[in-house]
Amino acid sequence: MIFQLRFMRCAALLAVAAVGCIASNLLADGTITGTVLRSEKVTSVVAVNRADGQKYTGSVDAKTGALTIVGLPLDATYDCIIDFDGARLEGINLHVPPSDYVEEQPLSEEDIETIRAKVLRMNKFEDVVDVKTIQGNIQHAAILISKLRTKPFFGSKPGELIWRAELWHFERPEETWVKVQDELFVVLYRERIQQSVYVKKSHTFDPLLGGLTLTSDQSKLELGDVEPPIAKTGIHFRNPDNESKAGLEPARPDNQ
Repeated sequence: MIFQLRFMRCAALLAVAAVGCIASNLLADGTITGTVLRSEKVTSVVAVNRADGQKYTGSVDAKTGALTIVGLPLDATYDCIIDFDGARLEGINLHVPPSDYVEEQPLSEEDIETIRAKVLRMNKFEDVVDVKTIQGNIQHAAILISKLRTKPFFGSKPGELIWRAELWHFERPEETWVKVQDELFVVLYRERIQQSVYVKKSHTFDPLLGGLTLTSDQSKLELGDVEPPIAKTGIHFRNPDNESKAGLEPARPDNQ
């Protein structure tokens, strides 16, 4: 009897805690909204938390373009991924920590070329490396890379290749740029596919849809008008600032 009473008390306490937790989550959930242009071509929309891989499905009204993603846990950062008919638009988080300088100083062209050269030297397996963009400040940099292994590899089939898209981070604690040591890199994609499939990809990375942090102070984010992805095949980076840091030419590390 005593055991039964203790069990009932524990069950009741757990039930109360569960209800409180659910109520708390309902109050704390974040929301991302926006307006997608050419929304009739949208097939799906999600927000992904790169830290844990969790995805949260949203919706887009085909007539008005109204984008809504609800139920997002707070104190987390998200990238939005919107699939159109035959193309993908994907947010990428290029935010970096502020520098130690009182006045923020940007990356110089020399910094960009130094980082790019180091990135190319560090890639040994892939034979085509496309540094899509390098952005940051005088002490921290984020690098978006798209790369291919087109040469035969162990177990490969005729016409098969490996495509990887990764986000790297560099820092300059003193005089030299080095890769951040406490992370390997963020793997966005690793696909082993036929070249005939790869050449049909239409994938646009856009920083305006990435690095969206929701907190208790800012639980709702409005994206504004969302442009559709670039209307051609290939792996693209859309730089809203249209700076020279974007669109660097692909390179073959073997020739560096």
